[in-house]
Amino acid sequence: MSINKTLFEKFIPYLYFLIPISLVSGPFFPDAIVSIIAVFFAYKLFKENNIFFIEQLKIVLFLIFCIFLIIRALLSVNILESIVPSIFYFRFGLFALATVYLIKKIPNFEKNFTKCLLYTIIFISADAYIQIIFGYNLFGMKNLVQDRVSGLFGDEYVLGSYLVRLFPLLLALMIDRIEFNLKNILIFIISISLLNLLVFLTAERTAFILNLIFLALLTLTISKIRKILLATFLISIVLFGASIKLNKSLYERMIMQTYSEVYKDQKLRVFTEGHQNHITSALKMFQDNKLFGHGVKNYRVVCKDLKYFETTTSCSTHPHNTFAQLLAETGLFGFSFILLIFLYVCRELFINILSSFTNKEINNKKAIISILIFINLFF
Repeated sequence: MSINKTLFEKFIPYLYFLIPISLVSGPFFPDAIVSIIAVFFAYKLFKENNIFFIEQLKIVLFLIFCIFLIIRALLSVNILESIVPSIFYFRFGLFALATVYLIKKIPNFEKNFTKCLLYTIIFISADAYIQIIFGYNLFGMKNLVQDRVSGLFGDEYVLGSYLVRLFPLLLALMIDRIEFNLKNILIFIISISLLNLLVFLTAERTAFILNLIFLALLTLTISKIRKILLATFLISIVLFGASIKLNKSLYERMIMQTYSEVYKDQKLRVFTEGHQNHITSALKMFQDNKLFGHGVKNYRVVCKDLKYFETTTSCSTHPHNTFAQLLAETGLFGFSFILLIFLYVCRELFINILSSFTNKEINNKKAIISILIFINLFF
């Protein structure tokens, strides 16, 4: 085995195992890990003169998208804000290719990553429940807001988002390995019920809604656990009811505040007023440059312009909606790439749901990953 193969195939997998826990620290370390993996894989490809991936249409389209982002960044109103994320965006493509490579080449890679992901989610969830019960987590971090739970994330209230985006991946990796005997069914029901409750207790309303969408689509798609999930729904509803009964602040935020924001001035809103102002501001930007947008990361800069102003809540780091941000920052050209992915995923979801109810065999892992992509693009 060459030095290059030793470095990549023996060292790089351990970086993957660190990703789930590194996400707790913020974006720097996971982004650094992704970048290191991308650099090592690029070096491996060129060292071995293996550029097979360039011939694949999906990779060619991705490269076109990356080139577009760079050109748009150079022409944006704030080049420094836009050029760095744009010029290194290709690392995500290399990271995806490296992942596929390791899954194919290293027999236990997927199994070991699944274990790391499982232990990380269990640890983070247990730590959060300890904070809920005792007021402090395992590291002495206090819950500072009465109606919110952050656990290891400290003053960043993103625990719910973390669980909603990583648990589906864990389930996709485990679904075909679980033997659904009575013992495992009970463990499955209890585990998902507790996870649902924890997402609810974080009081992250977007995460809570995405979790409900995920579970609903999962119930429709995976027939082997449909009855189990229905039982989990019933238990979760009881737990939600008990939680808001015991915690008045949680009731005020999750029920009353949501109702007052969504149904305001006798009008029903799809989003809260703040989210709606973000999206309105983003769409105004899109109207000014429909084809190419204003450049990646430039929403936070351009939204300060008075002609895009709605209210004091209309300007933020991003418009809190994937599609609105794409339209504002990359225009129809950049938006079309992601829209194609979204439409493809919707097609796969429809086929999987239809197959599930007509007793046709589907790939459970791919089906759950399709749902995961859907909910990540949805918001």
